[in-house]
Amino acid sequence: GAGTVIHPSVTIYPGVKTGSDCTFHSCVSLRENVTLGSRVILHNGVVIGADGFGYLPPQDGARAKIPQQGTVVIEDDVEIGANTTIDRGALNDTIVGEGTKIDNLVQIGHNVVIGRHCVIVAMSGIAGSTELGDFVVMGGKAGTAGHLKIGAGAQLAGTCHVAGDVPAGARMGGTPGRPYRQWIRESAALRRLAQRDGDDEST
Repeated sequence: GAGTVIHPSVTIYPGVKTGSDCTFHSCVSLRENVTLGSRVILHNGVVIGADGFGYLPPQDGARAKIPQQGTVVIEDDVEIGANTTIDRGALNDTIVGEGTKIDNLVQIGHNVVIGRHCVIVAMSGIAGSTELGDFVVMGGKAGTAGHLKIGAGAQLAGTCHVAGDVPAGARMGGTPGRPYRQWIRESAALRRLAQRDGDDEST
C-alpha cells in the first residue's frame, strides 16, 4: 500500500496484501497470503502466519503434522510488539481486530479471533481457537486455554490464566482464573494464614 515503510531484512512471502501507511521494522516475517489493513505497525522480529501447532496422535511412533490451510488477517490500526508471533489458522483464518495493541513476546495460536481495540500485554499467550470480544485487556503473562470465549470488555490481571469462558465485563485474576475480588480476598487470607503459622512455629 502507498506510504508503507519496509525496513531492512523484512521477509514478505507470496500473496501478502497490505494497506497504506504501514511500518514493518527489521526482521519482520509475513508468511503466505497474510492480509494487513492500513496503518499497521510491526516491530522487530514479528512473525505473522507461521504454521499453527497441530499434530495427529502418534502412529507407529511418529506424529503426523496437520496441514495449516488458513492465514492471518490483521485489521486497520493494529500495533504488534517485538518478537510476537501470530499463527495462521488451521482451516479458518486467525484474525486481529481493528485498533488492537499487542506488546512484545506474545503468542497467539491458530484460529484465534481477537476483537477490536483489545490490549494484550507482554508474554501473554492465547491458545488456539479462543475468541476475544472487543476491548478485552490481558495483563502481562496472562493466558487462556483453547476454544474459549472471552467476553467484550473483560479484563485478565497479570499472570491470570483462565480455563473456562469469561463473561463480558468480568475482571479475573489468579490461576486458575477467578473473579478479581475473590482472588484478592483469597490471597489476603492465605497471607494471614501463613503469617499465623509462622508465629506459631517461632513460639
